[in-house]
Amino acid sequence: MKRPFLLIGICLRAHGIKGEVLTRCLTDDQSRFFEGLICYAMDDKADRPLEKLRLSACRPTPQGLLLSFDGIRSREEARRLAGVSLAVKREDALALMDDSEFYYGDLLGSQVIDERVGCLGQVTDIMNAGSGEILVVSKKGEKDLLIPFLRAIIGRVDTEENQVLVRLPDGLYELYREAGESPGEP
Repeated sequence: MKRPFLLIGICLRAHGIKGEVLTRCLTDDQSRFFEGLICYAMDDKADRPLEKLRLSACRPTPQGLLLSFDGIRSREEARRLAGVSLAVKREDALALMDDSEFYYGDLLGSQVIDERVGCLGQVTDIMNAGSGEILVVSKKGEKDLLIPFLRAIIGRVDTEENQVLVRLPDGLYELYREAGESPGEP
């Protein structure tokens, strides 16, 4: 399902004393964060904007992006953004290059279906593991499944149908099941 707002980052914590916010970038291109960008602090479910923010500066660090916003000039003011998701309106987002591209935010909530096993759960997060992205797939009563976002595993992403079709490597599902069924055992 395509949402009207696209997630672009998650505010982690205040940084320094001048109102900067350390932010985890959720896009594949940090240049999408630029001075004057209008973004929105979203509610807990990332469905509804709570506050409109104008980006005044952005600088990359090894830990993430340091963002500054108009009107936020102190550490105390920046602290209120800790844990908040940032989004842009879909119509204000940079255009996708072709039909094979998609916004990561459109994957959140998608059903993950393995061609052998069936439904594995829903995408609840996308982690950057340094060498690539990992889908965090959650299912009630089960341990989260971490699926590397690789062409060899991801068969098709269908944002219209809200589905990600996968081909799990041999043993990954079984490892996931065993870990989910016997928590706490060595």
